[in-house]
Amino acid sequence: MPPLLCSNLPEWWFNGDSVSVNCSTSSTDHEGMGWEATFGGTGFEQEVNVVTWTVDNLIDWTIEPTCYIALIDCEQPSEVLPVILYKTPDSVSISVLRHSGSMVEGTEYQLQCDIQNIARLRNLVVKWYKGNEPLDNVTYSNVSKTPVDVSDTLMISPSRHDDGAQYRCRAELDLGPEGPQHTVTSEPLSITVHYPPTFSRPEAETLDIRVGEEITLNCTATGKPTPLYRTYTCTASSQIGKIRGRTTFWAIIGSVLGLTFVFVIVYGVVKQRAGPNSII
Repeated sequence: MPPLLCSNLPEWWFNGDSVSVNCSTSSTDHEGMGWEATFGGTGFEQEVNVVTWTVDNLIDWTIEPTCYIALIDCEQPSEVLPVILYKTPDSVSISVLRHSGSMVEGTEYQLQCDIQNIARLRNLVVKWYKGNEPLDNVTYSNVSKTPVDVSDTLMISPSRHDDGAQYRCRAELDLGPEGPQHTVTSEPLSITVHYPPTFSRPEAETLDIRVGEEITLNCTATGKPTPLYRTYTCTASSQIGKIRGRTTFWAIIGSVLGLTFVFVIVYGVVKQRAGPNSII
């Protein structure tokens, strides 16, 4: 039985490509040959040794073009051309599931990568990045021939050092080391991380001062949102023991105003008793 030889085969088939494949034979005792296909079939051509299957826009995901030859003894051997069609995704996007706005340090969040209309799924590799740092690679075993939508998720627990970090996901068609590189990357997702205040200096600090000496108290803390400063703490100690008092800023202001009020009253009483000719 004479062989049928397909030539001019594309190494990779992508959705929308134009293809032209030759089918030839070395037979000298056949009536003719042809291609059968849902698109690009040639019909039966008599007394030829080469027929060409041509499609300008390959979009049939299940197409199985078949080259056949009609021999004089009524036999009709044939050869099916395997067509494996690929497609890059229409879009790749990243989002945070069930959350919007700022994140809180130490809380878990789920990022989702949505990949639209890709084929074939078994060749897809989803790659996650924080900045340029690789985080995770995900592959699939699904053998579906037609385009599908697929979503992948990544759990994160951001720290204060991740404030302003950018996450992204990338969809790659892995066609082997010799295959073409087809990748689509999402727009970056920037996150804002809120975290509680921490003191920039030691929380408790001991100062040696002289009587009548002025001192400046420094309370500095970092946090997001910016921390508010509300209280002062005073510690009195001796060889016998130590006590610590905490008073609010407004309590201090109130004490000052109270003392001022008492001073004014006392001054008025003394002034009245001293008489109009007093120098007080």
